[in-house]
Amino acid sequence: MVGGFSRIFFSADRFGLLLAIFLLQLLTLPFFEGKLASGFISDLLFLLLLAAAAYSVRNNRYFRMALALGGLSLAGVLVCFFTENTFVLLVTSVVYLSYLGFVTVLIVVDVGRDPRINIDNVMGGLCVYILIGVFWATLFSMLETASPGSFAFGPHGAHPDLVQSGTLLYYYSFINLMTIGFGDVVPMSHMAQTLSILEGLVGQFYLVFFMASLVGRYIAGKNKG
Repeated sequence: MVGGFSRIFFSADRFGLLLAIFLLQLLTLPFFEGKLASGFISDLLFLLLLAAAAYSVRNNRYFRMALALGGLSLAGVLVCFFTENTFVLLVTSVVYLSYLGFVTVLIVVDVGRDPRINIDNVMGGLCVYILIGVFWATLFSMLETASPGSFAFGPHGAHPDLVQSGTLLYYYSFINLMTIGFGDVVPMSHMAQTLSILEGLVGQFYLVFFMASLVGRYIAGKNKG
């Protein structure tokens, strides 16, 4: 079973690495919760995610532009290691959002135009869904940084620090994207509520129109073969 799982990832020559790093991040961080190593490992996996996103579009003609935005994002992340200045954090978030949005659009275009329907393209579609969650998590963190109190964190504490709120909003973004809604993180401001609604709409429309079409074409191709 492990061998079959690894073959799936290695057969996905463009998007398998990006998906694998996201899953590694998701599965690894809970084991270091509350420990000093947590921040270092989180930052390391975040940087790997940046690199894997650029690697996934390496064959696109706009790869150099994506690489430049990725380099600026990396520089911003490194600067943020040494400061919690609100202006610096917001500028870094804007650059990172530009990078995420640009790479996500490139992946959508690449997957949509590729006449082949294989496991790599299906993984690419899943990567886009994941990047939507990461994009909105960054938006939420940016909003909370610019306007503290935009979100209420309920049982997690009234005033989490910057790292804790970022982690919680990352979690909230995916819970909201999947329309699960546990209610432990609550959007309080009108802007936070609007962004939450937009994420739910984008996520559902993406699954219905793009991902379902991609998987359907993949299954149809397998049946014909």
